[in-house]
Amino acid sequence: MSFAAGPWRGAVPRAIHGTKPGILDNTQPERLLRIPGSNLIFAAFDPLAASGSNTTRTRKRYDPDPARPKRIVVEVPPGGRGQIRWRFVPRARRAPGVEDEGVWPRRVIVCGEPYIFSEDQWDIYKLDPAYDCYIPQWPGDPIITRKDPQPLDSASLGDNERKRRSPSPLTDSDDHSPRIHKKFRRVVNLVTDEEGTDIESATESEDEDEVEEIVAAEFGRDGSKRANGSKHTSDHRRNTRRKEQREKLKANMSSSSFETHRSKTPEIVDLTMEDDSPPLETDANGAPPPCTTKRKVFATEDSPSVDRTFQPNKKSRTEPDLLDAVRRKRAQRERYRAAQFKERFRFADDWERKIWEDAYAEARHHMSNGFQNDDNVNREDAEAAADASAGVDQPGDEEEIRRQAAIEESRRKLAELEKDRPLWEEQARKRAAQERAEEEAQRRRKEEERRRAAAADAEKERQRQRVAAAAAEKERRERAEKERIAAQREERRRREHASWAWGPWTDVRAIERYKKLSEEFDAAKFTPENPVMFETIPWPVLHRPMSLRLEDIDWSSVEEFFAAARRRMRPQDYKVFVDQSHKRFHPDRWRARGVLKSVEDEELRGCLEVASNTVAQALTPIWREVRG
Repeated sequence: MSFAAGPWRGAVPRAIHGTKPGILDNTQPERLLRIPGSNLIFAAFDPLAASGSNTTRTRKRYDPDPARPKRIVVEVPPGGRGQIRWRFVPRARRAPGVEDEGVWPRRVIVCGEPYIFSEDQWDIYKLDPAYDCYIPQWPGDPIITRKDPQPLDSASLGDNERKRRSPSPLTDSDDHSPRIHKKFRRVVNLVTDEEGTDIESATESEDEDEVEEIVAAEFGRDGSKRANGSKHTSDHRRNTRRKEQREKLKANMSSSSFETHRSKTPEIVDLTMEDDSPPLETDANGAPPPCTTKRKVFATEDSPSVDRTFQPNKKSRTEPDLLDAVRRKRAQRERYRAAQFKERFRFADDWERKIWEDAYAEARHHMSNGFQNDDNVNREDAEAAADASAGVDQPGDEEEIRRQAAIEESRRKLAELEKDRPLWEEQARKRAAQERAEEEAQRRRKEEERRRAAAADAEKERQRQRVAAAAAEKERRERAEKERIAAQREERRRREHASWAWGPWTDVRAIERYKKLSEEFDAAKFTPENPVMFETIPWPVLHRPMSLRLEDIDWSSVEEFFAAARRRMRPQDYKVFVDQSHKRFHPDRWRARGVLKSVEDEELRGCLEVASNTVAQALTPIWREVRG
């Protein structure tokens, strides 16, 4: 999966917040929670918390960024019952030049998909060993990717284990020397939890070093002030302590990770042992011979010999990276534990495999040669018994007698197994028949599933075709309706053109055309299927209809039209004429009838609205004059 960090131009990302793991990956709680159903709480860590207000200056002096305290996670068991544990939240990988992890909540790219993460969800993915969290340089967004599973290299584990194991202290010449026989009990690790599993010792990380430094410096400073009140003495002690810690860290990096881990684990050694060995001999000078064993004895499967110091293959850095050192130590401990676990069971597996291989080889040998009849078997048994009775008094033949007895016992057991061969073969045939029946049933089941899937796909295809056909039919009907409406408009326009195009155009003809179109306009019902047209609206103007345009409908044209109508009508008829025209072009009446909503073209709709408002505004003073 490849992606590039940068500004996201897609839809609004989904917001992920809260302290519950597994919102996007349902397998995440199995890797993070020690007890299923536990709750996680995140907080800011301060080693001088609950120590009074006089520690503010100390914290600011040691923390270069006091606004960004370290984060810790607390695991609370379900219902609050049980032991509550906490740990530091690891840091995310950062590009060169990136000082911190930014302000939260913010956008995060998770496996190529953008999300809005809260700081708690970001910390959850930093705690998850299956994901890698990376902060690129600005303006890139934080990136979370899935880690590839790393296979365990058994060869490298074997090499590391051989490097840790010290050579045997006894040479070939010492094989016949008296050995020390002591009974030791197994080493018990005191660092255990409630379930009885070992807890790995604390890692000297940057966070713990800083905590030690802050707390030690704080209390050391107070003690020195109480003793002599000298600030110079406090600074000198603090500098000395820092120097000792740096030297200790360098020494730990150059030594083996196992010795560092072992030195921090308290152990119990049973010193009440039984020593049945003879007293040690002394040399000519009276000094005891050098002893290659130590007082503490560890189980060989738990720890290698500590007689030889581990020599690193690479030179230590001049300025060691503390984070890299911690990661290397953690990786070495994990490899050592895996090799240790593998070594525990290797010997038992090899021994069991060797026994079965010898038994099968013996069985194949006898079955290839065939079994003799019962008389031969009885005769061989009698001869073997006679030989055994004859050689009882010979101490040198006891080993041979035991070997022959073991061989005879093996032959007897093989003969019994051979008698049961028909039962084995019958059981094998039954198992084979059952397996064939299961395979046939599975094949039929898969065939039925494929058939159902094919039928479902065919039904989906038919449904899609039906929907497409219905959509096409609907589109065809709409297109035919539009064509019919267009034809009707064209026919109406043609009739009007034939009716009003010929002859001289006078004011009387203009008034007659206005009255006729008004009757049709008032009776019409305008819908998207029967929209209003510019030609069907009775515009109160004196212009010839063949040359009339929207630009010709203005205030003066309306006034001229009603002035001509006033000259040619009686006052009572003119008053009714003006009142009907005023109601006809009123904006509320047009809105109630949905005249403008029937027009699909937005530009034409806007032009018709402007023209109708102009007519209504010009009619208002005329209507008031007539009524007043």
